[in-house]
Amino acid sequence: MTVTPSSSPTAKAAPNVIVLEVTGTATISSLTLVVDGTSSEETSAALPWHRTFEFPAGSGSHEWKLVLRHSGGSVLATCTANGELLTQTAGTSSPGSDSSAQLSGSISP
Repeated sequence: MTVTPSSSPTAKAAPNVIVLEVTGTATISSLTLVVDGTSSEETSAALPWHRTFEFPAGSGSHEWKLVLRHSGGSVLATCTANGELLTQTAGTSSPGSDSSAQLSGSISP
């Protein structure tokens, strides 16, 4: 008797998941997000703030940039890629000040 291995369907590659999060006590006057060249802006964003992006496996390189304008407290912005911390930035500002923080990065297949 000859046994041949059964063929199993090829597993689909998992997408790349990027999570951007901003926490803290500061007042956010504007938050600008650019993902793969597409920009959006929020004014008076409430903290905590987060966005999740899924990029199909094998879809090439993807870039993002997050710019925060804040005052009157602290901010912590983090980016995780597939559950691993990729980058972070933090800042503290006085009430009435006009401070900024920026977080950027990219992921490749």
